[in-house]
Amino acid sequence: MDSSYIPTDYRMDDETNRFLDHFPVHCFFRSGMIGQNKMHAHRGYELYFCMEGYGKLLVTDRMYSLLPGAVAIIKPYVLHRPSVVGTKPLHRVVLALDEHYVQTFDPLPGMKRCVDMVFAEPQPFWQLSDEKMLAARRILQQLAREITERPDFYETAMHSLLAELVVMLAREQHSTSSANDHEDTAFHLTERILSYLSAHYADPIEVSRLHERFNVSRSHMYEQFKQSTGHSLNRYLTIYRINQAKRLLVDTPLPVTEVASAAGFGDLSHFFHTFKSETGITPSTFRKQNRNE
Repeated sequence: MDSSYIPTDYRMDDETNRFLDHFPVHCFFRSGMIGQNKMHAHRGYELYFCMEGYGKLLVTDRMYSLLPGAVAIIKPYVLHRPSVVGTKPLHRVVLALDEHYVQTFDPLPGMKRCVDMVFAEPQPFWQLSDEKMLAARRILQQLAREITERPDFYETAMHSLLAELVVMLAREQHSTSSANDHEDTAFHLTERILSYLSAHYADPIEVSRLHERFNVSRSHMYEQFKQSTGHSLNRYLTIYRINQAKRLLVDTPLPVTEVASAAGFGDLSHFFHTFKSETGITPSTFRKQNRNE
């Protein structure tokens, strides 16, 4: 899909996609402010390692604290938005992997099970110990050198390093939260709202009355949600529903009318108008362009 059609408050990450067009693995060491300050998605997997600092990571309908040792995997075409909290720089490593390249791990003995454990979770997230994070950093640093310098047999070395990293993550106990999540009331309220929206997006939702469900004032709800996610409630719900519609169009044979209903659009004409406004093309055209990808 042409990302020029995507509204300015969320977009396709063409830079990452271009990198993956030329090579299936990219490893970036980054610090300071985050360039992608809007909801965005890309074609491959993104493994996000937080080394130092503090931030938040919004992944479609979940929010995570980015503390030292946090590792998250964002799946292909899933909308997400990282952000820095406070003034301390956020040191992180972003590992981008082509979706098809990940499947090349399977021939190795036992690797299919490891890959499934790491990548097949609904939303993979870990909080590694200092020792494990140091080991991960060593692997990532060596991986970056192999990709940059490309010495003899670098592809074999790269494959081996990635396999070592996947095995490490597969051995770690899966975690979905950290102890400090509950100390941030704004974070906790937003998580509750996101959980509700992800469970009920297909139903008629009166956004203006959601504050009654969460026992807060309407203005407080709007303010905290916008502060945490970067979007208004109405805007986020529209983005979420359109993203679900895209998945249904690509992954199921449902007629467009049923896709509209399943994605929470009670009125078919409203669905067509909103979908074309968001993507620049009709649902049927989107299905034709993406079905065989």
